[in-house]
Amino acid sequence: MKRALLILSIAVLGVTAKAQDFKPTQGDVTTEFGLTGGINNTNFNLNEGAGMLRFRYFQKENLAYRLGFNVGSNNVTKNAYGTDNKEGSAKSRATDFLVNLGVEKHFTGTERLSPYVGGDILFGAGTRKVSFENATGPANAPLYADNTSSESKGPGYVSFGLRGVIGADYYIAKRLFLGVEAGFGFAYEKEGKKTNTTTVNGTTTTVKVKSAGNNFEINPSIITGVRVGFAF
Repeated sequence: MKRALLILSIAVLGVTAKAQDFKPTQGDVTTEFGLTGGINNTNFNLNEGAGMLRFRYFQKENLAYRLGFNVGSNNVTKNAYGTDNKEGSAKSRATDFLVNLGVEKHFTGTERLSPYVGGDILFGAGTRKVSFENATGPANAPLYADNTSSESKGPGYVSFGLRGVIGADYYIAKRLFLGVEAGFGFAYEKEGKKTNTTTVNGTTTTVKVKSAGNNFEINPSIITGVRVGFAF
């Protein structure tokens, strides 16, 4: 009888340990990406519209810290041509940065399902710059202009947001999960100043333009409809 109970206890412990292996434990880190499209047209993307890399650190089995970030830079050069093989150019540069810090509380769920609630703080910033050398006109289609140069700095921006989230992870295999997440929050963005400097035949003129204002939004969002991730 005692032997039978011992075997049963070992079996129960083994099943429990096996079940716990599906989900992250204390000290584990998860990373993920988004899944979009249909069965015949599936795309894998970084999370959210900003293309964020997202990680979670499990301080405890039911408590995780969230980190997401994105740094993007776009540089474009367009050439402009005049007579006698003269050449000018227009260069535009945009840089954006976004970081997400948060925490999430996981509930018991089931052997494979891990529902949670959480919250995020978001910070963002961006810069803009356009310069012309022997050229004028729109940056995407410059026209050659001899002895003319200009530079436009700004408007950059800074942003801040708060967001509450609710979601769930379902572990389809050991430490591999599919997840969904929705959020509701607000975001505030303030546009910076703009400085335009133009030089024509050696004469330079500088014009400073004040901030155009700010933007405030409150809205719900689906944070990458379906997420695919793993724990390590």
